[in-house]
Amino acid sequence: MTPLVLVVGFLGSGKTTFLKNLMPALAVEALAPELIINDYQNARIDAEQFRDLVAEVKALSGDCVCCGSRDELLEALRDFKHESGKVMIIETNGTTDSVQLIEALALDPSLKKFSPPIQLSVIDGKRWQRRFWHNALEREQARTASHIHISRGDSVSAERMEAVLDSLRECGVRGTRTDPVSFAKNLSLVSATAGKAHIHEHPAGCACEHHTHTPSAHDHKGYHFASCEIPLPTVLERKAFDALMADLPEEVLRAKGLVVFDDAPGEYFVFQKVGSDDETRLFPVGREPRVKTPLLLLIGPSLPVEALRERVAGLVPGG
Repeated sequence: MTPLVLVVGFLGSGKTTFLKNLMPALAVEALAPELIINDYQNARIDAEQFRDLVAEVKALSGDCVCCGSRDELLEALRDFKHESGKVMIIETNGTTDSVQLIEALALDPSLKKFSPPIQLSVIDGKRWQRRFWHNALEREQARTASHIHISRGDSVSAERMEAVLDSLRECGVRGTRTDPVSFAKNLSLVSATAGKAHIHEHPAGCACEHHTHTPSAHDHKGYHFASCEIPLPTVLERKAFDALMADLPEEVLRAKGLVVFDDAPGEYFVFQKVGSDDETRLFPVGREPRVKTPLLLLIGPSLPVEALRERVAGLVPGG
């Protein structure tokens, strides 16, 4: 059986960073990962960061893979070529209902060559349970995890870390705390032993409605956020870019995209910012990324889209 891994976590919790650190660790274990990335508008932006780390990356833009994009996810998994040493990893978007996703994957008889879903939840040590009305979703995403990774641990105090660990225990989170190297070793063990299990075989008369089960429009309430994609100038002054990111309204929970600066002509950078108090992080992706259109992706409830478009339209191109 091929290990099937779900990487779950709230918006901007650090899932992509964890995966970028996981890929070299999997190589050490002689494991060959394939990756599916699900995001709201343009998953290709995140996928670009894995161009030199993974042989196969598939981007699923749009709805959550637990509901609206579920059929597309299942089709991709059914097309997967199972070989010894392969691992399938799915990075879900930030508002995924992990319970519904796990149920859909575990009960689909066409996926019996995969292991039971192995869920790793990435917990933002800085922002855990500071999401206001989104705290319930964050807790639910963690409760179903077999493994947890606490990101940004080096940027919080020992008291804050202890408070996060206490909160996780109080919320009934039982996942094993892990890091990329330890998790890769665990997947190596799963890869070596999973073939002895046949957990997807259901007995005759099983009441599961495998062929008629359809994804419900699960009630995200405030969890499905508005999103917008705004083109950026082909080349942008770094100072203007910094000002744009600093002035983003509080409704923006996450901003990311692709940019070229006038002081580094021809060089593309993926950028990301989480919340109003986070600094903008830049990731160089070279001169020949698959995506070559500078753009700004924004996620958040009640985004002032027109004001944001006007703000970007007023930027003076660099170069």
